[in-house]
Amino acid sequence: MSSAGETKSSRDGALPAIAISAVIAKTELRRAARKIRDQDVWLALLAVGVLGFVVVSPLAFDAARDVGASLAAGDDGALTHAPLAAAATWVFLAAFMVVSGVGSYGEVDNADGMLTIRPPKDVAGGLFLSSLAQYIPWIAYPVAVVYAGLSVGARTPLPFAGGVAAGAVVLLSSCAVGYPVGLFLKGVFRRSETLSRLKPVLGVAAGAIYFWLMFSGEFVTVAQTIEPAVLASPLGWLDDLALLTTPGTSASPLAAVGAVSLAAVLFPVGVLATVRAARYAWYVDRAEDNGAQATEPEDAGTAPAGRLGRLLSTVCRRQGTAGVAAVTLVRAYRAPMQSLFVAVPLLFAFPLFEQLLTSGSLPWYAPWLVVFYGAWAAGAASPLNVLGNQGATLPTLLTARSDGRTAVRGTVLAAVLLVAPLTTLGAAWTATTAGVPRAEAVAVTVAAPVGVVAGSVLAAGFGALFPRFESIDVTASRSAVLPSKAAFGLFSLLLTVGQVGAVFTASLTARRIGSVLLSERLPFGLTPSASTLESVGWFLVVLVLAAVPVAYLVAARRIDSYRL
Repeated sequence: MSSAGETKSSRDGALPAIAISAVIAKTELRRAARKIRDQDVWLALLAVGVLGFVVVSPLAFDAARDVGASLAAGDDGALTHAPLAAAATWVFLAAFMVVSGVGSYGEVDNADGMLTIRPPKDVAGGLFLSSLAQYIPWIAYPVAVVYAGLSVGARTPLPFAGGVAAGAVVLLSSCAVGYPVGLFLKGVFRRSETLSRLKPVLGVAAGAIYFWLMFSGEFVTVAQTIEPAVLASPLGWLDDLALLTTPGTSASPLAAVGAVSLAAVLFPVGVLATVRAARYAWYVDRAEDNGAQATEPEDAGTAPAGRLGRLLSTVCRRQGTAGVAAVTLVRAYRAPMQSLFVAVPLLFAFPLFEQLLTSGSLPWYAPWLVVFYGAWAAGAASPLNVLGNQGATLPTLLTARSDGRTAVRGTVLAAVLLVAPLTTLGAAWTATTAGVPRAEAVAVTVAAPVGVVAGSVLAAGFGALFPRFESIDVTASRSAVLPSKAAFGLFSLLLTVGQVGAVFTASLTARRIGSVLLSERLPFGLTPSASTLESVGWFLVVLVLAAVPVAYLVAARRIDSYRL
């Protein structure tokens, strides 16, 4: 009797545990959705990802339709890289799950309270389910597009069955492997002070490698190198499962059953491993300082800023300007996450880096990209949110004896000191490497520091008009205050106009290319000549340069009149 009662009690206790995990998963999904809605940067990133899927969808559909038609005609040669595609999807999902476990999706919201009232298995199960659910759309949509094309080409809906089964197996098995590995790595990082400090650096390095593989085309080379080893592993069975119901293929039913069976074994093992890894990650005395965030340090104006301010006062007429510049530089050093986002555009420069490494040359427009990026980075790093970046020191700034002009000059000085030398050297070096004419090389070298100063002042004007004080969560323990969308958009637009004008003014190659492109696209048969574009360029340059003093006055007066 007691044995039967214990069995019934254990079953009754298991059901609430599963239900609690489901409730926690639902709560985590709502938290993630609220984070995306409330923090526009993450919303923009999500929109970019969705846009990428939308753009690629017609191409994927057409390619899959052609493959389906070839299979219907008895030609299976189009399936050469299908096994590699299925295995690569699994590897990518597993890698993203590792990142989820290491990052904020491996953290417990209100951990002290949650882990007190519920055991770790319930909480870990909820986080596991929420991470799994978040990737369902990213698998379901590509599967639907690709297999819709296959079905249309093969003129039968049968391929969908294998596609749905393969998608489910890939998602469940990759999550079962990747997520507990991520949680385990989180525990390793928390137990090591050195690894805790290096975690942001390692994350940036991993992201840079990922984008380099994507944008440089090296992913195909790497995939072809590891293809034999991958296909010899159980990952090769995914191809048989994905094409099992597609007519005209030679998929192995035995391998397909093996893929399903392996997923059926991996999933419960992965759940148990998640619970063990969660205990390892959550129950630990952290070696890192959890209070370190990318927001304004309260002691930003103490000893380091004072010493730097005295050094800068030797080149500044006003002590207040040197003090603001010193505080801005110290803030950038202590809170690097605050300005880390300005490095994001460098990811799109990987093709240029690859060309430089392979051929030792650069295209003619590379120096101008350096000038534009330097001016944009100098403005976006700090001046573009000149008020919002002050954080807890904003009341001190507004009540100080120094006026708004001092604040603007100090913020601009800090940006120029950091960015102008690097931009000037980079522009001169890329101009030499690209082999542009000497006159254009001189123009690029002169435009670099001018662009940095102008960009910083323009950014201060827009940042003072459209400040932003709300922070976004970069990771579970780090936040950053980024510029507002209005300031960011208007500043980037005006800077682009000035850059186009400068290129048309100094580069004959740009004027010739622009003349051809505009003649093809302008209405009423308009055909602007190279000399006309040079005049337009001068007009745009003068227009943007005229906006610089206006932006300076607007920023100074806005700071003087700002009230909390």
